Amino acid sequence: MKNLYPEQGLGVQLENANLAGQKNEKIGAKALNASAILLFGVIYNRTVFLATTVVLARLLSPEDFGLVALGTSLLTILLAITELSLGSALIHQKEITEDDFHTAFTLGAIRGVLLAAVMVVSGYIMAEAYGDERLIGVCAGLAVRPLLTGLGSPKYIIYSKELSFGTVAFQEGLNFTIQFVVSVAWAYLTDSYWAIVAGTVAASVVGTAMTYMASPYVPQISFRSLSKLLHFSIWLTLNQAVSAVGNRFDNFLAGGWLGIATFGAYNVGNNTAGLITQSAILPLQRVLFPSFAKISDDKQRVQSAFQRSQSSLFAIGMAVGAGQALVAEPFVYLALGPHWPVAILVIQVIAPILGWQIVFGPANALASALGETKMLFNRTLLLLIFRVPIVFIGLYFYGLPGLLISRAISGGVVVSIVNIYVVKKLTGLTLWDQLSVTWRSWVSGFAMAAVVLGLGANSAPISSHLDAAYALAWMISVGGIVYCGVHAFLWVVGGRSEIGIEAEIAKVLTKIYHRYQKVPQRLPL
Repeated sequence: MKNLYPEQGLGVQLENANLAGQKNEKIGAKALNASAILLFGVIYNRTVFLATTVVLARLLSPEDFGLVALGTSLLTILLAITELSLGSALIHQKEITEDDFHTAFTLGAIRGVLLAAVMVVSGYIMAEAYGDERLIGVCAGLAVRPLLTGLGSPKYIIYSKELSFGTVAFQEGLNFTIQFVVSVAWAYLTDSYWAIVAGTVAASVVGTAMTYMASPYVPQISFRSLSKLLHFSIWLTLNQAVSAVGNRFDNFLAGGWLGIATFGAYNVGNNTAGLITQSAILPLQRVLFPSFAKISDDKQRVQSAFQRSQSSLFAIGMAVGAGQALVAEPFVYLALGPHWPVAILVIQVIAPILGWQIVFGPANALASALGETKMLFNRTLLLLIFRVPIVFIGLYFYGLPGLLISRAISGGVVVSIVNIYVVKKLTGLTLWDQLSVTWRSWVSGFAMAAVVLGLGANSAPISSHLDAAYALAWMISVGGIVYCGVHAFLWVVGGRSEIGIEAEIAKVLTKIYHRYQKVPQRLPL
């Protein structure tokens, strides 16, 4: 191969290569540490969120949850439709200027004010549509969230850009804690749906204040970097808008056709189904995006990194998704009580689908890192075109069972086909390349399900909290042992592949082992 730098000797070239390798190693180590921090944060946040749901389910009714869920669904869609992805645009910039920060703050503030106004007006429209005037107050209360979020410090994004997620994890953990304390206290004192709204508002106040404490900033109005930021974020904005509509439109239909009480139970089950899988992938994408961005010029490294993340995430997603479905009945009975049968059915159907979808999570981060945000929009638009009629037909003709079956078809089959094509376009990885890194998880998941269902076939029906606790304990223990055992066995007999969660765990354990095996040398007497 021709020497591109003939004036450099072999020693200099080797030194440069060594420095590049050290740099890549540092990036990988930093990404690993960031992932560990975020994973710890996710575990804490999901635990607090689960505790909040469990306690509120005991104090409030499914109708209360359904009422607030309608307002929250509207807010989620509005946030996504107007999401400018300013944080992603700032991360994408190699060098961030003060004008970039000022422009990001200006756009965020304007968006927050407009969203708050739209939420207040929409409350009256929804109250008329659903015949419930309580929605006016719910939407007005939830309007505080986008208003405060839009006024946050734009410099806070630096922590994500530099993979320094300690402060981010702390702030998010504090938000969930505040929401738990305020919501539970309010519900205990008033037995009102306002408890959920109050917790959301309190968390927004604390979250916005924390951005300024961690990243001091003096707000200034500026539009100097408008075109630069919007040029990158426009397709992300459209993608998130279409995605939100596709993911939330069925909530408005379900609220009208199923009734607010049934919809409330459906929403609780849906949120619980995605408690770990979907909540875990979003923070991990925040690590993968800047990590992919640093290696985006090396296609071979991108392919390898993508397959490693894809394999590891799917191993977790399969275990959690299938596991949640298996333990849905004792979990709901123990956590929410015996009066939430709808939530059990929803978790059993939706949890595995969300677990399988996690395999395509890195695609969003990679597309953003490569600047292929338009491809994400095209993908999401295509999924929306398929999903709307499928969900509408299922809900209209068969009610709740039809809604769940249609979600399984659109979220399982259609999403998989489209995402496999997108990943191939982004990375060049074929269908076999993508499936080959997940086969151990598929086999392990089916083995876990077979053993747990087989042992549970002869179990007595759950009729008390003690029965539920016992069933939950043995299902988690047996299922976890079978899944991990089969996964590890297949990895060993398959040649100990370098791509997979086992290899990642082995690397970490090896480093820990060598660190503690080092014996300090004694100085001679």
